[in-house]
Amino acid sequence: MQRPVTRRYEDPLARIWILCAERIGFRIVRTSEAYASTDGRGTILIGEDSQLDADDSLAQMILHELCHALVEGDEGQRQTDWGLGYYTGANPWREQACLRLQAFVAGRFGLRQFLAPTTDFRESFWNQLPDDPFQAAPEHGGRREKSCIAARIGWQRALKPAWRDPMDTALAATARMAVLVRDGQSHSRHAGDEPLPSLWNVVQNQPPPHPGGLAPEWPESTGITCGTCAWFQAGRGRYRRCRRPQAGPVTDTGIACMLYEPAAELDCLTCGACCREAYDAVEVTGREAVVKLHPDLIVRGDTRLKLRREGSRCAALQGGHTATEPYACTIYPDRPKTCHEFTQGSAHCLEARQRVGLSL
Repeated sequence: MQRPVTRRYEDPLARIWILCAERIGFRIVRTSEAYASTDGRGTILIGEDSQLDADDSLAQMILHELCHALVEGDEGQRQTDWGLGYYTGANPWREQACLRLQAFVAGRFGLRQFLAPTTDFRESFWNQLPDDPFQAAPEHGGRREKSCIAARIGWQRALKPAWRDPMDTALAATARMAVLVRDGQSHSRHAGDEPLPSLWNVVQNQPPPHPGGLAPEWPESTGITCGTCAWFQAGRGRYRRCRRPQAGPVTDTGIACMLYEPAAELDCLTCGACCREAYDAVEVTGREAVVKLHPDLIVRGDTRLKLRREGSRCAALQGGHTATEPYACTIYPDRPKTCHEFTQGSAHCLEARQRVGLSL
């Protein structure tokens, strides 16, 4: 007589990430018709276990698709396959942006290799990423490289409560479980006749929390310190602080957190954030030289004067059309008072850089 079955076993990591996706607003459906896809209406379709590689996991697959959603934003989430279509072949930067974000998100919990993708991008791109996945090679534009910008903007979306709480809960639970399994098993897994080491063996300990409290520390081997960060501010005497909201006290010689931005790389000619989409308008007064010397750049309203804009940019801004082309202001000697008083490295400067994806 066959006993009645009243419960079914679920892979705990799979359950954690299915619940994570549901809390954010997505539904996970397993299918034999696709490897990974979306319908543009809130459903993420992922292949059945038989279609996945030996080092794939449903947890990694869901995290990867959630990172796509963050990079593509609301518009992409309303389109089939995040609106990518064939772009991953013709324009791989969108897939690369997703992978940069995935590496950063997972790395905060010691899971960068455990939750690594297993597509062709693993060897060609993921394994080549530096410690800071938001940094490209200088010859490709450094922090200005297109996929780096898109990934940082994705991270800004990930900080919204609707995303942050479910994802941090899932990542923390995954990290706790992964360390327990890693430390509790020592034998190899097998695929056919070829022995394969267990994927659990690549789990790393979660990086220690930073004294500032906003992100984990970078590895000490990087030598990156708070004192060289653009967000670091020295006050009177021994007073030191991070200018990020809600950050705790820091020291100039302490290891920096993963939100580090090198102060030495702040450069108006490679940024232009304040003259672009970071701000909507620059008001001027009728007494300023720019009104008389550059009348073609002035827009007159009922009671206010503004610098003319071309799309999302100030009309006086030139350059910056590629990741390596410098920016330039055509009216720099005659720029308005507002522009003159905008200080490089100030709180407004760093906020502008965040808005355009140059800063975390």
